[in-house]
Amino acid sequence: MKKLNALDNMFLLMDRPDQKMHIVAYAVFEKPADAPDSYVQNLVEDMRRNPWPLPHYNEKLHRSIRTLGRYHWTEAKDMDMTHHVRLVTLQGSNAEQALRDYTTDLYATALDYDRPMWEMHVIDGLERRNEFAMAFKVHHCSIDGISAKNVIEEVLRPDPTDRSNPDMGRKKHHQKARFDANLPRMSRRERLSAYWKGLGTIRGQIKSGETMLIPPPDAVPVTRFNTLVEPTRSFATTSLALTLVAEVARATQSTINDVISAVVGTAMRRYLDSKGESPAKSLYATMPISIHTDEDMDQSNRICFCAYSLATDTASPVEQIESIRQSTAKAKAQIRSVPQSVLYSLMGVRILSLMVKRLRGIRAVNPRTMTNVLISNVPIFKEARYYKGAKLLGLYPLSLVMDGIGINITVSSYIDRLLFGLASDKTKAPDIEKIGQHMQDALEEMQMTILGTPARQEA
Repeated sequence: MKKLNALDNMFLLMDRPDQKMHIVAYAVFEKPADAPDSYVQNLVEDMRRNPWPLPHYNEKLHRSIRTLGRYHWTEAKDMDMTHHVRLVTLQGSNAEQALRDYTTDLYATALDYDRPMWEMHVIDGLERRNEFAMAFKVHHCSIDGISAKNVIEEVLRPDPTDRSNPDMGRKKHHQKARFDANLPRMSRRERLSAYWKGLGTIRGQIKSGETMLIPPPDAVPVTRFNTLVEPTRSFATTSLALTLVAEVARATQSTINDVISAVVGTAMRRYLDSKGESPAKSLYATMPISIHTDEDMDQSNRICFCAYSLATDTASPVEQIESIRQSTAKAKAQIRSVPQSVLYSLMGVRILSLMVKRLRGIRAVNPRTMTNVLISNVPIFKEARYYKGAKLLGLYPLSLVMDGIGINITVSSYIDRLLFGLASDKTKAPDIEKIGQHMQDALEEMQMTILGTPARQEA
């Protein structure tokens, strides 16, 4: 049996019927030109024989008196692959809406703790008969964005004629060799000294109010998204031109992530304005930052979180992006300045707090200690990719919605597009697609204001 790390355990402790800690992504593919009518059925059968090598894909959760109530991974024998890989054929005339409804229901339904914590749904019957979709659902205790990307990079191939099965063992070997070559040699005493020094640095930053791990006291406005979440889910997708976002980033000497944050912040503010709930202060975001190394790219969660202002109270897009640039640069510098072990210790403190609340049956949030939105970016491919000859057309991630941060906006980049998945619950954002439209409008305004070109963004 393998122990779950601190962050993996945190996602399990947070998992409840109304706060499900799984992530969903759906991808659309174009069938090969020579695909027979049975192509999708054949693909499903192949996936059951050769499942995607997700972390812990053949393991399930186990706890007992012997493990002192702690969850461990244990081998799942006699897996029912018809449960984990399913074929769905949409019915009716409006296949696009049917796909959206199916994905929403999948997102709102919990995973089975008695089985490995993943499902793949292959969906046929789309409006374009030469296309099909896949919807993936995986518990966050077993995967994060970077480890998911690591798998997808192996599964989806640049060569359309390459229909071989993924070989994560070979990939892991190359990654470990690269890690070993770059590994700084430190004695146990040096590691311990670095740990205590890093812990002192974090303590000092928290005391001085300079830390980016949590928002400053009373800085975050309380919005509809800073309350307890309901079991229902709403989601929408949108896309932006990667080349345009990159042009804005170059013009403002910032990063693509900084521009995305500004776009999301402006869209969130306008959405709240439209509800008569204009925030009196700048909105804040939580951003996960990967602390993976080449050695642990195939492991589950290796992330920490930072909080930063979206500068939605500034006068111009240029000022907003510059403010965000300074905040995110500061956050990344702080995280890189301390060892991973310090960050894991902080997660341990968070877990103890969650355990106490769980044991006492407390479900409450202090909205002033939360941020207003969780923004995550997982870049994938700059070139077209294929699965068993089928061309990937787009991949949209839908991630966690949780008490106190009731909206999540995750983006993946593919070729020349930024593909966004927007997720909330229906009581907070029943018309969540409007936030996507506000994002389109915000980037168009940046294009006119910063670049001086009036071209309209694609939907």
